[in-house]
This record gives sequence, C-alpha cells and structure tokens, in this order.
Amino acid sequence: MTVCASDIATLRADVDADGHLDEIRDRNRDGAGSVVFRRDGHRTTVGVGDARGFWPKLRGAPKEDMVTRGTFGDFDGDGYLDLALFYSQHDAGDSTRDNMLVHEVRYGPLARDLSGDRTGTIRTGSQAFVYAVWVTDTDHDGRSELQVLQSGGDGMTGRHIGRQHDGGISVGGEEFRGPDRPGTELGRLAFRACADR
Repeated sequence: MTVCASDIATLRADVDADGHLDEIRDRNRDGAGSVVFRRDGHRTTVGVGDARGFWPKLRGAPKEDMVTRGTFGDFDGDGYLDLALFYSQHDAGDSTRDNMLVHEVRYGPLARDLSGDRTGTIRTGSQAFVYAVWVTDTDHDGRSELQVLQSGGDGMTGRHIGRQHDGGISVGGEEFRGPDRPGTELGRLAFRACADR
C-alpha cells in the first residue's frame, strides 16, 4: 500500500482497500483527526471519535471530559494502515483520572466506520489521560512506532513509545517527562512526501 504525506497534517492512503485514495486529516496534529473516504465522486468524513463504538460511547456518556485520540500507521508491517485508538478522561487539575475506556489497535484494511477485522490491545503502564498520539518509523523497518503523550500527574507529561508485540502494541518506558508538552514532536509523520500530481 502506498502511504504518503501531502503536508504535515494530511496523509493520503487507501484506508479501506477499495482502490481509491483517501485522506487522513489531523489539523492540530494531536490525534483528533478524521478520514475522508472518496468513492465515485462522493466524500464521507469519519472522525476518530466516531470509531469508539457503541459500548464505549455509552460507558463514557456519564463521565466528564472524555477525549478520543487516534493515529494511523502500519504497526504490524503488512502494508495496510492500522488505527491506534484511545478514549480517556482528562485530568482534574493536576490530578490524573485513571479512566481509559479504549486502548486498542485495529488492523487494516479498515472499514468506512474505522473498524477492523482484527484488533489487539494497546498495553500501557498507566490508564491516565492521553493528550496526543502520532507515529514514527525511526529504525526504518516498515513498522510504525506509536508515540503516546500521556499525563503524568502534577502537571507533568510523559512521552512513551509503543511497538507491535504479541498481537497488540506494547507501550514501553518513558522517553520524556516535563511540565510542557513537546509540541515540536506532534505530527512527525513516518511517511514520505506525496509526489505532485
């Protein structure tokens, strides 16, 4: 599958494997984006928030400040884009709320509701709020690494790296910890630039 970045906030790829290029847009580069599916001149936009599913939406409805974050990458190296999805509760001041209702990877090709035939768990050391997610491929092995920016409590933020392991993604040790979010890291794409067409 060809995946390319048309700019720092937009990817082009055939997400649903129907032979048509779709657009993955994440304007704020924080994992709150959407996919624009294109077919026969029609466009359908599906946000990562729409991908949560019925039960997580129902369970999260009575809670305040629930936020969905998701990012797309080829985590298992099979050539299809996968979706790493989180649904967690924002902190109350400097206190973390360990309430993460969704932490899963959906393996591609993905359907137009962003579901997948195969899913796996994203194993994290904490259930704290996820500020942002994005992908990298620092070792250039064709398998995306998941970057997770997560609350560390007391106004601190930690950045963690996840890799495909044992049918899901294991998020490892802390790579960064500080009072500010490392904004320069957000939206660093692991895909080549699209050729002008």
